[in-house]
Amino acid sequence: MIKDVLVKEGDVVKEGDVLVELQNAKEELMVQEAERIVENAEFVAKGAEALHKDKMGSREQMLKAQTELSLAKIRRSLAEVQLKEKTIRAPLDGIVVKKHKETGESVDRVEKLIDLVNIDQVYVQFYLPPRFLQTVKEGQQITVRFTEPVNTALPAKVDFVAPVIDASSGLFRMRLILENPKHVIKAGMKGVADFTTAAGS
Repeated sequence: MIKDVLVKEGDVVKEGDVLVELQNAKEELMVQEAERIVENAEFVAKGAEALHKDKMGSREQMLKAQTELSLAKIRRSLAEVQLKEKTIRAPLDGIVVKKHKETGESVDRVEKLIDLVNIDQVYVQFYLPPRFLQTVKEGQQITVRFTEPVNTALPAKVDFVAPVIDASSGLFRMRLILENPKHVIKAGMKGVADFTTAAGS
């Protein structure tokens, strides 16, 4: 169950920011229990080592105590991981575009909670006739103009040129990558590029 949703749609978040807290009372208790078990195992292991050093305890008893301590630490680490999983953090810098759940709602392990997008860089796709295949190269700089809702022209770099031509359209796909640090360009906007220079004509 969701304990708290800490963001709203439109929020700008940084990688690592907490987005959602799930109910974690059980996991917190498991961590506390694991810590007490480790403390006890450390006490027993130190005692076994001291007895072995004073020739009052066997080596086997000392090794057994050390093994129990190692296992206790592993169980504590597992409990800490399970607790950490109850805190959902942003995997990248981005903008919250949709919340799928609210505080108090139940959630399945595979359900979506937050849609997060990063538009610091955007991809622009074009479908071109085959005559451009020999002139458009990866890494090439091309200017893309956007007219709505903003009127601006920005430089972009050819990121991918498909090695195949679509049989139905007779075109091949090319993808540009465009730096967009001020978020002027929004996902879904349409752009126009002049490939005259790229075509060498």
